[in-house]
Amino acid sequence: MKRSSHNLSAEVAPLRLRGWIRPDLVARQETDERGFSLLEAVIAMLLMTVIALGSASLFSYSIYNNSGASDRATSIAIAQEALELLRSAQFNSTTTDATLAGGTTSQTGIIRGGRSFNLTKTIDDDPSTAGVQTSASSNFKSITITVAPSLTGRGWVRAGGGTVTLVTQRSRTDH
Repeated sequence: MKRSSHNLSAEVAPLRLRGWIRPDLVARQETDERGFSLLEAVIAMLLMTVIALGSASLFSYSIYNNSGASDRATSIAIAQEALELLRSAQFNSTTTDATLAGGTTSQTGIIRGGRSFNLTKTIDDDPSTAGVQTSASSNFKSITITVAPSLTGRGWVRAGGGTVTLVTQRSRTDH
């Protein structure tokens, strides 16, 4: 005669209190515990893979954008340094420093933080007209400094993400 699991639990409970369980009763005990099916395990693995790939993509994107931000910060520092040198140059009616001569000059291979940058300096002696003019008698100058990383990455960084342009104007100190 087969006993139901309900009756079996009722028989085993008093035996547990006494510290001894009959082996034949324990072997017949039925449980409702079951493991995961293969389909459930595959779906769980697929879900974890999608989440892991999404996280890896986000991590890659953040590294890429942080690199572009680092290039812009370095470009700004180089441009400010060049601009400060031009601001400290003498420009009055008797003396004009050679660094303030009109025209466009380029400097390549500026190394900062293991990266190479290019600097372009444009000094226009007559900013009221189109183009870049050079005139030693000018009282007013427009100065444009552009710094760009030499070796850029892909995407928006290649499109000028690390490029910085600073523009200022300078007049003679005695006018």
